[in-house]
Amino acid sequence: MVNQCRCAAFFLLAIATFALGKVQVYHPATIYPRSAQFSLRASGKKVPIIAYAQYDYAHFSADNGEKIEVHVHGKVPINKYSIVYSRFDTYSKPDLKKNKLVWKLTDHKYYILKVKGLRELVIAVDPLEKNVPHSSGKNIFNIADPFYGADKHGHVDSTKALSKALLDASNSVVASPIVYVPAGVYSVQNIVIPSNVSLYLAPGSVLRLKASPKELRSDWTSDGEGRSGTNWITTAQNSTNIKIFGRGTIDGRGYKYSDQKFAPSLVVPILTKNFVLDGPILRDSGSTALNVIRSEQVTITNVKVLNRIKDMVDNGSVNLVESQNVTVKDALAISVADTFATTATEPPRPDAPTWPGALRNASDILFTNCLAWTGNYGFRVGPGAMSDQSNIKFLASTIYDSAVGMGIHKKWGPGSASNVTFDQIIVKHMRHATSYMNEKVESWIALLVEDGGAGVGPITDVDIKNILVLHNEGSSPLINGVEGAPVSNVRFDNVYLMEGKGSAAASLQDLGFGDMMFANNITFAANKES
Repeated sequence: MVNQCRCAAFFLLAIATFALGKVQVYHPATIYPRSAQFSLRASGKKVPIIAYAQYDYAHFSADNGEKIEVHVHGKVPINKYSIVYSRFDTYSKPDLKKNKLVWKLTDHKYYILKVKGLRELVIAVDPLEKNVPHSSGKNIFNIADPFYGADKHGHVDSTKALSKALLDASNSVVASPIVYVPAGVYSVQNIVIPSNVSLYLAPGSVLRLKASPKELRSDWTSDGEGRSGTNWITTAQNSTNIKIFGRGTIDGRGYKYSDQKFAPSLVVPILTKNFVLDGPILRDSGSTALNVIRSEQVTITNVKVLNRIKDMVDNGSVNLVESQNVTVKDALAISVADTFATTATEPPRPDAPTWPGALRNASDILFTNCLAWTGNYGFRVGPGAMSDQSNIKFLASTIYDSAVGMGIHKKWGPGSASNVTFDQIIVKHMRHATSYMNEKVESWIALLVEDGGAGVGPITDVDIKNILVLHNEGSSPLINGVEGAPVSNVRFDNVYLMEGKGSAAASLQDLGFGDMMFANNITFAANKES
């Protein structure tokens, strides 16, 4: 059972990294305002807290055993709070002393702390950074070097400097070339990363999208919300061995573009192999923050997607499109749209994005130790469906809030979804709503096939086990297929609805299921129920 309620010199100094003992404290760029409601210390070291749109956030790295202290400003004692975290395990409840919460770090984790009367505090604790590159050397291409001349104050566009460094790294004969982005704020437009190059974002560094839409590459003219957009930072097509790493920030300023009907995606690996994304914050995207397109052997770790949870539309977090052999591990995602999802291509439309390369099946995908906060699906195998999606696992993760905690939604194509596992998932709230067939859906689970006019495909072989639903709000869970595309071979085991019996459910009725459409062989544990 799980316990859960789970300038130059001065400028550089302001955004330096302090590695004291087993805690690395990162001082963010001064363009980001600090929190007025919280302060935080990690084993006595002060950690800056950023005030964002609907929540505050802090980011640092630490070893196990370090002490975290959160102080709530003001004289009113904390009388009610909750805390969730990214890993499905037990932990010691924080000690509460008037306006301070204290606990020890048992592993690097991501937390969302809610104190009654205040907005949430998101705490991202990464493992200590290892193998940090030097800022200079034979294999280092530092964009702030006078040869490249990037403006670390963000006043002058640094696209040419960054692009030149990437090109030089690609053309070099040195082993393991690294383009180094030191602390500072760099305004850049579209960037393409070539094969065999790593991009390192030092703590305190910010790549910031500041150009007008007319200055950016147009990758689509109208999405589902009528917005044009761009894939801001991409890999070269048919590339290999690309890595983006470090503890810096990639800031798309998506909200600033919303009144212009323009929506940037932030990092978009396209037709690439052996791609690694490790460590950065992806902040304020207009469209999907991390959109992996038709790529294989992809590793995503210690990534924090910090989007708005209100005032935006299709600003999803992590989406894997027709990709294979992908691992997403130790990740935090906050967005109005889906946080962690796989999709296939939708039917072609004149104004929609057209992905390069041939249609592919999505397969062998793992999400684990992830924390989601969303206005839509927390974990989803989703539309479109022009190709198949199989062997997809969502493991040992937590959903703080959502419309639908986890599920599969097939639409716009004949592709199938098969061999999908949801295991060791905690769902805290479903306080948002999405739609299905013009009906409102607020549920911890939904397995749905919808006919979007482009063919339909089945859902089959789904395992849903070791699930803890803390607040069973909203509508009943749904399992609905359509004629010719049923939902079949779905197995439930060890599911707890804490606002129901408070014990493991013994039947589908205990879970709140009503009538199911075009569904067969839906079982609970070893006993067939329908």
